[in-house]
Amino acid sequence: MHVSVRHLFTTLGTTVTIILFHVMTVSALPFDQPRDAALPSPLYPKFPLADGERGAHFDPRGDPAAPICHILSEDDLKKLPGYEQLVKEAKEEHGSGGYHLKTYDKDLPGKAATICVNGPAQVTYDSGTANKKLYCNEVVADAKGELTGTNGTVALMVLQGVQTTAQLTISSAASIGLSNMYQTQVAFPGVADLFDFFTTSVSITNTQTQSSTTTYTDQTTLSLTMSSVEGKTCHAKEVVEQCTIPGTGRVELIVKGDALFEYESPTGEKDDKKAGKHYKWSVAIDKLPPQARTGYIEFRVGLEVTTRGKFKGVCQ
Repeated sequence: MHVSVRHLFTTLGTTVTIILFHVMTVSALPFDQPRDAALPSPLYPKFPLADGERGAHFDPRGDPAAPICHILSEDDLKKLPGYEQLVKEAKEEHGSGGYHLKTYDKDLPGKAATICVNGPAQVTYDSGTANKKLYCNEVVADAKGELTGTNGTVALMVLQGVQTTAQLTISSAASIGLSNMYQTQVAFPGVADLFDFFTTSVSITNTQTQSSTTTYTDQTTLSLTMSSVEGKTCHAKEVVEQCTIPGTGRVELIVKGDALFEYESPTGEKDDKKAGKHYKWSVAIDKLPPQARTGYIEFRVGLEVTTRGKFKGVCQ
């Protein structure tokens, strides 16, 4: 831990000495991965699939920033702009026989359609944010502690730095993956004279008006020591700056993996006669352009920023 000592100010014979202990923390609401969630970034085996054959297993990645994915429902698959293209490809390759559409098969866990968070959400502040006068005000309060006498001293533990608390409220839910909970990174641009760019993790639910809260802290603990002048009572005054900054953002969801077609009778593949006939075939969703398999969760954000670290010595 880095420790340093500085004299912040001297006024009316009163000296304030500051000892700094730097700490940085990021916290968010706890996130429980849903039981039905598919693990992120699975590797899919190539089709065709023999009856009863098992695909690649969904192994968890050690990357803590990896997006959280869910198994896509059959109804949501049909909502994709590119769904008809998947059906067309299946008919061209495997014929027009009757089939049951699936997004997951317990016997083929590596062949599934998943919906995942695609990268961090970027926050955009409302216009005028650069002017602190629009969103910030200062509050002056007594720092706890008082001293009287010729050689009196008092030591106070105070905080210096910034704490930000962001509340995200869903303004428009994505039409796919409704009610699912996702964990995502949210990126906040820096604001001049307030804080630098930072990212934090938060869990959100794809439901209109649902809210989530996340906190980012970059603060230093200060040991403040004052010595009084003879016959005076001295106080340390703390100046706290409080800001409320509004903004917007969106979380991108993307569908990946495979659509499963389980035919009523065995069928082959047009382009590979040697593949033989099977009941189950898959069509890669990833072949579709991103815009044909993407949805967005839009949100409003209220960012509460508290800045500490300005002190005044007052002796009366």
